[in-house]
Parts: sequence; structure tokens; C-alpha cells
Amino acid sequence: MPYLLAGALALAVTVVLLAMRERRLRARRDLLRQVLDLADSFENQLMQCRAQLRAMPTAGTPASTEAVLDAGLRDLLAHRLWLKNESAQAALPALAAARDALAAAQQALQPQLQRLNQARADLDGARELLDAANKLRRP
Repeated sequence: MPYLLAGALALAVTVVLLAMRERRLRARRDLLRQVLDLADSFENQLMQCRAQLRAMPTAGTPASTEAVLDAGLRDLLAHRLWLKNESAQAALPALAAARDALAAAQQALQPQLQRLNQARADLDGARELLDAANKLRRP
């Protein structure tokens, strides 16, 4: 009888340990997925911003704007390289820090994207007014 009790206790401990391990692995997988999703989203926003800037009729995109976009893309590449090289052995706090850094960078880009969208809307409105004025001048 004591052997049966010891065996049941060992089995219970094993099940608990396996459940805890599975929980940690799931947390790592979910955190890594969050980081990768944020990286993809941030890259899409940067590329969209660059395309919108280049599509605007100006004498050229200001160098400072291009520099900000390039810096963002370089930072994103550094995150992706870190993930590729270190994510397998990185501790959960390090992955969480990478997630938080990407989220903060993406959040910091939001005001610039809003200003860009507003400038584009203003430009479109000015084009419409110019087109309407040109139509009125023509006989």
C-alpha cells in the first residue's frame, strides 16, 4: 500500500511539473507571437509612412523625415536580428522588454502619422479647390 501511495504522489508531482512547464512554454510562445506581430505592424506603418511621404508633391522629402524613418527601420531590424539570434534562450522578461520597446516605438510614431494624414487631407482639399477654381475660369 505505501508503494501505491508513493507512486500516486510521484505521478501527481510529475503532472503538476508538466503542467507548469507547458504553461511557461505557452507564455513564451504567446509573448514571442506578440513581439513578432508588433514588429510586423510597426514595419507596415513605417513603410506606409514612407510611401505616403514620397507620394506627396513636394520639392523632396525633408532629410530629417527620411532619417527618422530610416532610424525606425534600423531599430526594427535590430529587434528582428535579436529575436532571430536570442529568442530561443531569452528569458521571459527580456522578451517582454522587447515587446514593450516595440509598442512604445509604434506609439511614438502615431502623432507623426496623424500629422501626415492631416497634411495629406489638407493637400487633397487644396487640390479640389484648385480644380474647382480652374473649372470656373474656363469658358
